[in-house]
Amino acid sequence: MKKTAVKLLVLAVLFSLTSVTFAQKAVKIGHFNSSDLIKKMPEYAAAQDTLKAYANEIQSELENIQKEVENLSNDYQAKKDQLSALLKSNKEKEINDAYTRMQTFRSNSETDIQNKQADLTQKIFDKVKVAAAKVAKDNHYDYIMESNGVLWYSNDSDDVTSLLEKELKLKN
Repeated sequence: MKKTAVKLLVLAVLFSLTSVTFAQKAVKIGHFNSSDLIKKMPEYAAAQDTLKAYANEIQSELENIQKEVENLSNDYQAKKDQLSALLKSNKEKEINDAYTRMQTFRSNSETDIQNKQADLTQKIFDKVKVAAAKVAKDNHYDYIMESNGVLWYSNDSDDVTSLLEKELKLKN
């Protein structure tokens, strides 16, 4: 009986230690609104100014090309009746080429402005991400999320994608 009591006591102690060992710590989660935060950053104002200046430069160049097309067209219309067939054909080709160049520039400029904006904002997002990681580590946060649910930082975790793929019977 004494041995049984000792065994039970040892088991109780082991069980309580095991319970403490396997108990999970509380998860500490922080959140913030990145839009509000980013608008307060000096880099945001600088990026907006850079983008505006860049767009204005492109708009100015587009206006110059448009004026060139208009001038070529007006000049052609004024002299059209006096030109030989060869010169007419040459002037029409020149106008069409200038018009095509203007359309191409307009199309490429929209993409170029979007790329410039993406580049400028990516640098800001990278800075916020680094700051979120530092705040998390310094203040012992496990996760820092956007107020709307975007995850900016998390402690190391297991990627369970392959397990989910297997469970859902998906092919890799």
